Amino acid sequence: MEEWVRNYVQTCDTYQRNKTTRHKKYGKLVPLEIPSWPWEQIFMDFIRDLPNVKGYTQYCVIVDRFTKMAHFIPLKNRKAKELALIFVRKVWRLHGLAKSVVSDRDMLFMSSFWSEVMRLLEVELDTS
Repeated sequence: MEEWVRNYVQTCDTYQRNKTTRHKKYGKLVPLEIPSWPWEQIFMDFIRDLPNVKGYTQYCVIVDRFTKMAHFIPLKNRKAKELALIFVRKVWRLHGLAKSVVSDRDMLFMSSFWSEVMRLLEVELDTS
């Protein structure tokens, strides 16, 4: 009986249209500002679950939002310290530091990543 009721409710068109939402209202979509020059704003994401090639199973993709130029960085794991070192060697060395980064990674990963980048660049972070 319980299974029948669950199935009925999930397939009931009237219920699906009128059920109350259990999340906050969605905010307004705000488009990202258009960059003024190359490598001012970058996008960073991961391509995972690739076939194992010499121990590498994923890529970090870093894209310039102005020119759409991209760096594909092969990774063995997604540790923030390893990625920070590779970022400094392959992206910062060529393009400098971006003003903004768009990423869907969690705050803990991004915090660890940028703290390590600043340490590698010998920039002192003074937190308030």
